[in-house]
Amino acid sequence: AQQYGFRGAVGDASATATESSKGFGDAFGSSLSMILVSELGDETFIIAAIMAMRHPRLIVFAGAIGALAVMTVLSTALGLIVPNLISQDLVNKAAFVLYTCFGIRLMYVAYKSDPGATMQDEVSEVEEKLGGAAGEGAKAMGKVRRVLSRICTPIFLEAFVLTFLAEWGDRSQITTIALAAHKDPVGVTVGGVIGHAFCTGLAVVGGKIIALKISQRLVAVGGGLLFFVFAASALIYGAPGSELNDAA
Repeated sequence: AQQYGFRGAVGDASATATESSKGFGDAFGSSLSMILVSELGDETFIIAAIMAMRHPRLIVFAGAIGALAVMTVLSTALGLIVPNLISQDLVNKAAFVLYTCFGIRLMYVAYKSDPGATMQDEVSEVEEKLGGAAGEGAKAMGKVRRVLSRICTPIFLEAFVLTFLAEWGDRSQITTIALAAHKDPVGVTVGGVIGHAFCTGLAVVGGKIIALKISQRLVAVGGGLLFFVFAASALIYGAPGSELNDAA
């Protein structure tokens, strides 16, 4: 009986480890694919691309990815708090509605956009913002910037602050919060950071040229379809491991 109990405990532990691995893999893949689709040609992508044309690429990359990594961790933490405030079933339904709305919005953008249109307008808009920030930023930062510049270079600080502000409230941040609320948070964080690192690296190497060649309609359609997949997953499967809890 003791031997049988030991084998049963080992079997349960193995099943738990397998489910945990599946949960991590699912969250990692979802987070990575979401970032790759939503960040290519996004404002943070263009900021890194434009700054890399004026400043050392490695410093710009470090500042941008630092801000995006911090934002990913914060977003995941917010996603972990949400299920403690409301039921997991409500979280799954809210995620379904959120993903569906994002998907419909992107499909509408794709429908309204010119098939041959690129990100030229958005690039020009971000360039104007950066130009204004360069003039006003020096006055606004004042003593704070001088103090922080002793810890890190002004270029790193500028890339960090501009990227952090651009990412706050962005579609990818909201989606990261929703993913972390019903998927494995470690997988969401790792996938998100790797996705951001890839997109930011692409941006600093030759992002402006890439952004100008990306079809706005193609990006919108790809993102819309991906969000529909997320919506179906949230509604059908819900939180990883919830089926085990129900069985117990």
